Amino acid sequence: MTQTGIVKRLLDKGMAEVSVERITACAHCAGCGECIYGKEILVEAQNKIFAQPGERVVLESETRTILQVTLLIYMLPVAGLFLGYGVGALLGLDQEKCVITSALGLAAGAGLSTLLGKRFRKIDYAITGYKR
Repeated sequence: MTQTGIVKRLLDKGMAEVSVERITACAHCAGCGECIYGKEILVEAQNKIFAQPGERVVLESETRTILQVTLLIYMLPVAGLFLGYGVGALLGLDQEKCVITSALGLAAGAGLSTLLGKRFRKIDYAITGYKR
């Protein structure tokens, strides 16, 4: 995935802090870190072109990583919802109790998504060019 941003400051080991405008595709994904708190997010990126603070740059990240994080964040809770209902139905519970087990499954899926999201949270960005 390609985005544009502005270099805010230089960091150690060839890294830079870049201000990137949050895009619609990652609206509430935890992959970048702080995206749910504002329109602008700060990411650390490999500064391959030695860009300086204030310069507009092109950032690239692996689309595969973005898709994995998105799948994790959105699909685990939904899978938990259906799995919870299915378990309730297999146990012979009435529909009202199946709805409760599906809500518990949704909560469990969301919790698991949060825990795993923290583990796979880091998205690797690289500054690959200048944006004119």
